[in-house]
Amino acid sequence: MADYITYRNQGATRNQPLDDDLAKRLAYLQKMGVTMEVFSGGQPTKEEGGPRTGSVRHDHGGAADAFFYKDGRKLDWANQSDRPIFEQIVSQGKANGITGFGAGPGYMQPGSMHIGGGTPGVWGADGKSANAPEWLSKAYGGAPSSMMAQVQSKQIDPIAEVVAAAGNTAPQAVAGSSGTPSATVAASDVPATPPATADASKGLLGIEIPKGLPAMLQFSALAMNQQQPQDDTPRGGLLQSQPVQVQQLSMGQAKTYKPWEQYLGLLGGRLA
Repeated sequence: MADYITYRNQGATRNQPLDDDLAKRLAYLQKMGVTMEVFSGGQPTKEEGGPRTGSVRHDHGGAADAFFYKDGRKLDWANQSDRPIFEQIVSQGKANGITGFGAGPGYMQPGSMHIGGGTPGVWGADGKSANAPEWLSKAYGGAPSSMMAQVQSKQIDPIAEVVAAAGNTAPQAVAGSSGTPSATVAASDVPATPPATADASKGLLGIEIPKGLPAMLQFSALAMNQQQPQDDTPRGGLLQSQPVQVQQLSMGQAKTYKPWEQYLGLLGGRLA
């Protein structure tokens, strides 16, 4: 049992513990010096029968209603000095893949918060998103998603992930590099068929990537928001920060191509 989670739900309708996945995603609480006291945890599904109530989010321990403690003191989001801690719980939780948060006046017990999985969102009184307190909405809306957090921490190379998903191939490191997979992958560098050891349904790091245009566009948007390293060398390349001057001989004029246009052109060709 995680030492940052305590259970006080033995007499509650939702008297089951949290599932292992959620408990692991909550491990950041330990680094914050915060413990979570669960007063409403998991429950059986409707099909299974047995005592249950309310949202399916709690089925099999997928969510918790809880109080939070720091330095032996119960925290309360109504206390201005405690508010930043709750905001960090929400923002860090979202970055760890936790998707649902509920809190505020008129929702459950004062100072408590719902935290867990299910459809992404925040809410307040009556379970309505319109009633979510401002601090909760801002903490959730300003936090990166789990995918974006991995991009920002450089756990994911977004360009290579998109190429891998779109072309159903495993991108390779550029010749002369240190061997670390690089985002600078030209069309000729991508093999026609993936290596036998590669899982073509995943990216470079074995991260599940939903197939289809929406997923690729999301990765593209994430990638285009990332700051690229300066490179003043007069050559083309997907990661080159400076535009490349390409002569259009037929027009007799120079046109500036930005690296992202070159990359998106390659991606568009693969989708055709």
